[in-house]
Amino acid sequence: MALPTRLQLKSAMKLLEISPRPDPHLSQQIARDGVAVLSGILEPNLCTALIRAIDHLRAKPGPHFRTLSPVGLPVVQSDLFRWPEDATLTQVVTEGILPQLAASIFGTDSVVLLEDQFFYSEARAQTLSPWHQDHPYHPLEPWFLTFWIPLDPVLAGQGLRAVVGSHRGPLFAPVEFSAAEATLTAAGDTLAPVPDIDGDLANSRLGPEVNILAPPFEPGDVMILDSRTLHAGGKACPHPFRRISIRYAHPETHIVERAWPVAAFWQE
Repeated sequence: MALPTRLQLKSAMKLLEISPRPDPHLSQQIARDGVAVLSGILEPNLCTALIRAIDHLRAKPGPHFRTLSPVGLPVVQSDLFRWPEDATLTQVVTEGILPQLAASIFGTDSVVLLEDQFFYSEARAQTLSPWHQDHPYHPLEPWFLTFWIPLDPVLAGQGLRAVVGSHRGPLFAPVEFSAAEATLTAAGDTLAPVPDIDGDLANSRLGPEVNILAPPFEPGDVMILDSRTLHAGGKACPHPFRRISIRYAHPETHIVERAWPVAAFWQE
């Protein structure tokens, strides 16, 4: 099946032919909740190798490398589209269980590898990913999947947090992550801002219908998100915290025009 022309032009995106592992329960959970957590998906040796890969790639930043933290604070850094440069990362994102799980959720025998992203946070880094949805950052339909995988252990509330069922609600405006160089295109906002979920939580204003999933994580666990699900980083960790996010799309994904800012790499 042919990919949309724009996707064909992105060298780090790839159509993967998959032998899916049917898992009706997982597909139903994503459809119902917009999020699922699976334990021990990546083996310890792969997590160790991915930590080495992040250290290596941080030393040779790519064109999408960003320092997300303000100057003078413990560093938080991120980079995109680096899988072709590291054999372990290539293996993880293009082979094995991650694309198989994505294909199972979509009910397809192929998936589009959209992007790989790594994050590195120094110990006690306070610059956290704000509440957001992945979907508005991309001019794509239909929804896609994000696989968030910690490579260091974190306590409950220190890893990724997600609002269960929020994929059934409205889309909110993209949020700028970088404290320095912009990561969004210049365009007018036509979406409402993300609600102040942490403020409401701190002041006990969240209703009982709002269920925030914020479990502890071990290296190699995975949180799978519908791209429309609201999620955010958790509390600061006392140790360095490495994690990766891999995004997979349905093979019939197509480009759409957005009236709001999207990720800047879509205009490259």
